[in-house]
Amino acid sequence: MSSTPPSHLHLAVALEGTGWHPASWREPVARPRDLFTAAYWADLVAEAERGLLDFVTFEDGLGLQSAHYGESDGRTDQVRGRLDAVLIASRIAPLTRYIGLVPTVITTHTEPFHISKAIATLDYVSTGRAGLRVQISARPHEADHFGRRTFPPISLAELQSPAGQERLTEHFDEAADYVEVVRRLWDSWEDGAEIRDAATGRFIDRDKLHYIDFEGQHFSVKGPSITPRPPQGQPLVTALAHQTVPYRLVARQADVGYVTPHDTDHAR
Repeated sequence: MSSTPPSHLHLAVALEGTGWHPASWREPVARPRDLFTAAYWADLVAEAERGLLDFVTFEDGLGLQSAHYGESDGRTDQVRGRLDAVLIASRIAPLTRYIGLVPTVITTHTEPFHISKAIATLDYVSTGRAGLRVQISARPHEADHFGRRTFPPISLAELQSPAGQERLTEHFDEAADYVEVVRRLWDSWEDGAEIRDAATGRFIDRDKLHYIDFEGQHFSVKGPSITPRPPQGQPLVTALAHQTVPYRLVARQADVGYVTPHDTDHAR
């Protein structure tokens, strides 16, 4: 008998609006009028669950969708606008039983303390089926929504230059620190920290809550979290990678990496 363990095929689907093709909203089977309703997303995830998929991801962003990388394109013939991925996942969670829910989180302009709490909450609402997809943003028009940082204009071609790669490296190093903070916050409550003993008047065991005292180049976070340790302990962290710099983030901090090979040799 072979001692080789059985292999398992894991399937997931990336959900984005009415589909990934820019004209998908005009297909007869599309439901563009329902796109900004909870029922639309609930139906998609229910279908994925019936198909026995392992998890779904929810696309997100901090600016309107655009055919141009670094700026808005002003187009009105394609889907523009989206709902918040984490909130949609939390809305869908009680309507599903088995499928994993992995919303996209933009690390560049959000705070790890807030996201750690949001994903921990999703893990509770879904009874242990939460994850997150880490994404960075180097787009100037998205930075303008927050007013805390200024990014110079950059094109996709410029991103491939040494200066562009250095800029990307800074963003992905920040994302790695971000995930480290999130993970430490999830661990800042020990299992069993909640006592809930009315007789003694003790709801938590304070000795099982810990400061994380994270000090890095990008973040300074004391902790502990204000949300108890998630049911999974560490919800799934995922990231998309096309080239060397994001591959390093996947290697450093992700449980699952998404790749986009062009052929078999590229995949290998």
